[in-house]
Amino acid sequence: MIRMKTTPTRAIIALLIAALLAGCASFSLEPPAPTEKHIIVLWHALTGTESEALQALTDRFNDENAQDIVLVTEYQEDILTKLEDSAPENHPDLVIVWPKDLQAYIRNGLIGAAPALSPDVRRERADLLPMAEALYTVNGTMQALPLGLVTYLMYYNVDWLGDLGYDPATATWEDLHRTACAATDPLRGQMGLGMPAHASALLALLASGGSEIIGADGYYNFADAAGIQTANTINEILGGDCGVVYDDLGEGTVRLSHSSLSMMVESSMRLMEIEQAVAEGRNFRLDVSALPGPAGPGPTLWYGPGMVVIAPEGTRRDAALSVLGWFFSVDAQTDWSATTDYLPVRRSLIETRLDEEIPPIEESLLHATLSAADDATWVAWPRYTNRVACRASLLRGLLSLKEGTLDPGAYIGIAVTACNTGVRP
Repeated sequence: MIRMKTTPTRAIIALLIAALLAGCASFSLEPPAPTEKHIIVLWHALTGTESEALQALTDRFNDENAQDIVLVTEYQEDILTKLEDSAPENHPDLVIVWPKDLQAYIRNGLIGAAPALSPDVRRERADLLPMAEALYTVNGTMQALPLGLVTYLMYYNVDWLGDLGYDPATATWEDLHRTACAATDPLRGQMGLGMPAHASALLALLASGGSEIIGADGYYNFADAAGIQTANTINEILGGDCGVVYDDLGEGTVRLSHSSLSMMVESSMRLMEIEQAVAEGRNFRLDVSALPGPAGPGPTLWYGPGMVVIAPEGTRRDAALSVLGWFFSVDAQTDWSATTDYLPVRRSLIETRLDEEIPPIEESLLHATLSAADDATWVAWPRYTNRVACRASLLRGLLSLKEGTLDPGAYIGIAVTACNTGVRP
């Protein structure tokens, strides 16, 4: 009988198998403990398309992030009141804010002295447009991440105003007055200039006129010489029946699209809506420009929503900062701008968009945005316009400029007084 010798390799394998069999009892059949999830809550008061866009981004973040963070987005009314009336442990981690709210958040201790910005935001901060950064900067410190930009523009019928010799690239207050009256023909139902009955429309016109809006002391100061000149110009146009202020937002769009209005002051947020209305109406060439001023196109007034971290120090804040950084990413910002009509806050996104085939009117808007940034012809939205007395007085001033019962400058002075009441710089 021949015996086979056990090779060293076989012996080692046998020993390993025996060891594994002997140790089976020590292995647990239970799955590994799940990684801890960080639940981050975001409060907002957005509605409509903006709310849907925010939820879509929330779902995308939850699908894509690999940091075991779950973002929960909640709609809330009267956010500041709820924060003031609840204990810190019941606060959300992130909040969508507006420039008008920022001082209240600081005053209530919801935002600390140190900026709560993610490393990604700090690293790419140079890509922020200056007007976007200024909206959420207090005493040199950026306290929140701007999410989008809005401004007021002049929408105009290129063919009509071209025949009247109006050049938006050089237009002054005098040119605006002359052209608005030249385009007005009551018998044909035609009007030169239209603007919505909004306090923000008057503020935009005051900014384009070169008014200081907010002085160095932090108080409203738009009753300066430039503000009075703006008021006189508006009074001459409206009082001379060369312009109209309308309550219904849709009225201006309808009249412009049917060529019964030659130009109108309106928000950049409505560009696509107005463009579509013109295409379905008379289908003339539509374009946009900065609002005119005393010596040519004036500064533009900018505002937009932001996102602020109010989570306490520790893991919650770290996770919230990760969410904040993700919302500043190129992909997130691109989707947000595309679905909400806010202008991007990142210069690189605007430059990329300009390299693509886009409608001429969008190209004009994006070029105007970069020009405002490069030439420093922008004004950050004042932070105290949320007060009812201020908004009401500005609106009354705009409506009263047509009536002419007082000197135009008096209406602006009354609005300044109302807006400054209760201001705490």
